[in-house]
Amino acid sequence: MAFHYRWFSHDEELTDEFGVRHSRALLDKKEEPAQPTKYARGEIASMIVALAALGYGIWTGITSFILFGAAFLIFEMRRIMPMLFGPIGVPIANVMRGFSIVTLFGAVLLLFL
Repeated sequence: MAFHYRWFSHDEELTDEFGVRHSRALLDKKEEPAQPTKYARGEIASMIVALAALGYGIWTGITSFILFGAAFLIFEMRRIMPMLFGPIGVPIANVMRGFSIVTLFGAVLLLFL
C-alpha cells in the first residue's frame, strides 16, 4: 500500500511477524504496570505544614494545634503500615484512620470551646 492513514500507523505493533493479531493478554503483558506512588503530589508539603503546626502547638502549649498536627500525621502514617507489618498492617491502618479522624474532630471541638 502506497499510503496509509495516520490512525493505522501502529498496526504493525498489534500483529506478529505473520500478520496475526496479538491477543489483549499479550499486549497487556508487554506493557509495564505503573508503579504506585506512596504519596500524592503535595502531600509531603502538607505533612511538613502539619509537622510545623505540631511543633508550634508543642512550643506554645496550644492543645488544638497539637491534636491537629498529630491527627494529620497519624492519618498519613497509615499508608506505610501494610508495608511495615504485612497483612496485619491493614487493620492497624484502619485503626489509625479512625483514631486520626476522631482526634481531628477533638481538635476542632477544642478550638471552639
